[in-house]
Amino acid sequence: MEKRSDRLLDRISFGGMLALFVLVSAAIAAAQPEALSDTDRKSAYQMLAGARKAIEANYYDATFKGHDLAALAGVAEGRIGKAGTIGEALAAIAQFELELDDLHTTFSPPWLSVSSDYGWKMGIVRDKCYVIALDPDSDAAHQGVAIGDQVKSVNGFVPTRTNLWRLDYLFNELHPLPGLHVELVSPTNQVRTLDLAAKVHSRHAVQDLSRTSSGFDRGRFELEIEKDWMQIKPVTVRSTPDVLLVRMPSFLLTAGDVRRQFRDMRDRAALILDLRGNGGGAEEALNELLGELYGDDFVLATRQKRGGSSTWTVKGAGRNAFTGRVLVLVDGQSASASELFARALQLTDRGTVIGDQTAGAVMEATLMPVIIPNGENVIVCGTSVTVADIVMSDGGRLEKVGVTPDFVVLPSAEDLNAGRDPALAQAFKFVGHPMDAAAAARLYTNR
Repeated sequence: MEKRSDRLLDRISFGGMLALFVLVSAAIAAAQPEALSDTDRKSAYQMLAGARKAIEANYYDATFKGHDLAALAGVAEGRIGKAGTIGEALAAIAQFELELDDLHTTFSPPWLSVSSDYGWKMGIVRDKCYVIALDPDSDAAHQGVAIGDQVKSVNGFVPTRTNLWRLDYLFNELHPLPGLHVELVSPTNQVRTLDLAAKVHSRHAVQDLSRTSSGFDRGRFELEIEKDWMQIKPVTVRSTPDVLLVRMPSFLLTAGDVRRQFRDMRDRAALILDLRGNGGGAEEALNELLGELYGDDFVLATRQKRGGSSTWTVKGAGRNAFTGRVLVLVDGQSASASELFARALQLTDRGTVIGDQTAGAVMEATLMPVIIPNGENVIVCGTSVTVADIVMSDGGRLEKVGVTPDFVVLPSAEDLNAGRDPALAQAFKFVGHPMDAAAAARLYTNR
């Protein structure tokens, strides 16, 4: 039997979506207030040069959306020259890429020496930001933070639908912090300003991921991936004999994963697919799942790259295709493959989309490693580069637009706080099984 961790390492390779880059040398401990040595500064310059080279060679728009890439790199070089800490140098490289204002072109720093678990998560509902998940053992929970609290600001930033991805990138990937200063408003309009401590975990530098080593580093790396898999694996709920409910937090799956997860689908009259919070994943999984729902092949979109365009065709399942009703749930955190899936169903009249406007983040990107020699070791960082613009079969683009549901059903702050799920309740109503929003939410907890 193959191990799940092995399959996930393979999944990182072909999907390129997890952005897990390894710091083999302990010389650079990213996000730490350590003084910048001459060696560190030289490495930062090399990282910047590698990121620039990857963008110049692969970015889908040869004009870089009208930006002068050389000038932007020159500004970043100046910032690295003035940087006093490792964190400041890495921030200069990150800002170089952020100047393109492209959700998919970002700098992935070396394997961080620390990680911060804030214990809570924020998300967008319509035009407001709320606490949508909470660890009961976190400092946030101990200070009275609750799901359904509106997030007015985080460290002075006002979270919006357009900038939430930047805040997530800043606080989680680029510069994990020991805590966050937040302004919250409860569902009862109580305003609070809090300093919420994070659980900071130290990471040992990874030295060897080879299968022929003693296995310590690879084993520890796989444990972290295994933890990620537990958070993103699909969940099937057999709520009624004729309806299959699947919550799919990610498309980081293989085609085989999809076939196994949906093998009972053809025995049902309806499929409810919950893609809320699904940030996308592998094209292989998207093609497989879409193909299961169509008898014939169909054109999903056109990829427009620097060297030309190509047609994205989904292969149908023929007589084995599922012919029942399809309902899809989406929200402001549904992105990439989940948006393409939902829009495909709308354009072909194959299904009904319920929930909130999606994230509008669908362009195709590739993670490209940047390897820097560092004594006897190497430093591995990388950059995610947008390599294709995606144009749907109707000529429309979803980037920075998103998918508008057929039926907009939004949870209120009170719904979030009480754990009610009006969107899921609406989906069951459409397939002939009416239930209230509280009962719908319990379908996941009572499995």
